[in-house]
Amino acid sequence: MSKVVPDAFIDGGLTLDTLLNQVLVCAGQPTSYADAATRALATASMSAPTLGAGSPDGRQSNFPAVNNIIISTSGTADHICYRDTVNSRYIVTTCASTALVANGSNTVSVGSTTRRVGAAI
Repeated sequence: MSKVVPDAFIDGGLTLDTLLNQVLVCAGQPTSYADAATRALATASMSAPTLGAGSPDGRQSNFPAVNNIIISTSGTADHICYRDTVNSRYIVTTCASTALVANGSNTVSVGSTTRRVGAAI
């Protein structure tokens, strides 16, 4: 018996990603929306992720790169947090552990990434 899950159903699980409008480079894993701000070493606004076809299958959110974010606090970055500042929602991912130094002009960049939901098997 074949299984089919239309894209509209898969997109339902990714739609909240399109409301994310801020990226935070954090020291440690944020445990709540508010905690992300206390762990942030660098913060910037970002364009909303877009939905599209997944690779190799399914559907995915495409997160844009955010470049030249001013480092506001020195520390070791090991998590990236994306937040929806209107609805107080967030998601977190890891990144390579990197020492960041705040001096008023140092910056950090966050590369583009995806979050994929695979097709039904």
